[in-house]
Amino acid sequence: MSAAERVQASIRAANAAEREAIAAGPFTLYRSRASDHPYLNYAVPNAGAVEWDGIDRLRAAFAAQGLRPRLEFVVESAPGLEAALAADGFELQGRYPVMTLPAEDLREVPAPESVVIARVLPGGDVRALLRTAAEAFGDGEPTDAQVEGYAGRGHLARVHGEPAGTAFHSPIAEGVSELGGIGVRERFRRRGIAAALTAAAAADALAAGAELCFLTPGDDGAERVYARAGFARAGTTVVHMLG
Repeated sequence: MSAAERVQASIRAANAAEREAIAAGPFTLYRSRASDHPYLNYAVPNAGAVEWDGIDRLRAAFAAQGLRPRLEFVVESAPGLEAALAADGFELQGRYPVMTLPAEDLREVPAPESVVIARVLPGGDVRALLRTAAEAFGDGEPTDAQVEGYAGRGHLARVHGEPAGTAFHSPIAEGVSELGGIGVRERFRRRGIAAALTAAAAADALAAGAELCFLTPGDDGAERVYARAGFARAGTTVVHMLG
């Protein structure tokens, strides 16, 4: 199985653990139990599917749930699907590189001078961790529910004791863990903190039993940062939506 296929398999497994899985021909719709937001409700092609004549069943599954049809998938794991969706009226919403890191390719990235990176355990500096991530990404103040629900897979970078940046990894699914929430507060950027956080979060996921880590950089600059920790392009994730 290629790295891209392993990423897709892990996404299926992670979704199945958190959402209701609804069969729809060669696809599975993963339905959030808490929200109708399109980002939380999307379909993924089934493993091994190569024929895409079941798009009408996909439309019907979304309609039955009162949702707008939306798919997210790794292109390399579903040959021909993009063309079939375009022919059926779906529009491309986004195209993002997938970068992967096998355990043997992890590179050590030392924290810059005066920077300390540590994993935050439940009951520790959770609010500081989530507040730092929120500021880095322009989000609002973390809620009490978010603080209480924190699962302990985040790293916090401090500069002279002041919170500066964050990185998180997901639970391991099918031997794979996704990194995300890699962000640095604006005044601490361009010091090498993000690369060191990426390496720290990946090392933690691998130590916990992951065989492969992956992430999706938002731009070329982020891709260069992640490459410092050993990540390399392995595929492309796309988002297609109807209407």
